[in-house]
Amino acid sequence: MNPFLSKELAGEHIRDLREAARGARVRAEDKPESHDAFDHVSVRPFTEEDIDTVRLLAALDSKQMPTGAVLVAERSGEVIAAIALDGGDVLADPFKPTADVVALLKLRASQLQRESSTRVVGWNRLHMPLGRLAA
Repeated sequence: MNPFLSKELAGEHIRDLREAARGARVRAEDKPESHDAFDHVSVRPFTEEDIDTVRLLAALDSKQMPTGAVLVAERSGEVIAAIALDGGDVLADPFKPTADVVALLKLRASQLQRESSTRVVGWNRLHMPLGRLAA
């Protein structure tokens, strides 16, 4: 085989491979991180069994361990994020896609804070003596 033709064919093959790799890279970047359809996320209050996991999340996220009331988020039975209800930092596993879970935790924390503040106001109004209502 002619050496010039061989070099030309090899160059064409290399260009084709590079183009295919570039196309695959672009498709992978455009595709959002997806989870299995059966990966359910649950948000629940912190329990004693979660202490080691939350401590690990704090270490991975380089933040302090939260104190007080804490909510945790689980995906497929694994705790991947936590938030302190007193307005503290959100802890999340930096090695997993957790932006959606963090947003869900923040939303639930704000709902619980609003709920607790309106519950106190509502209770005070319901149990106010009748004489004070007329005034």
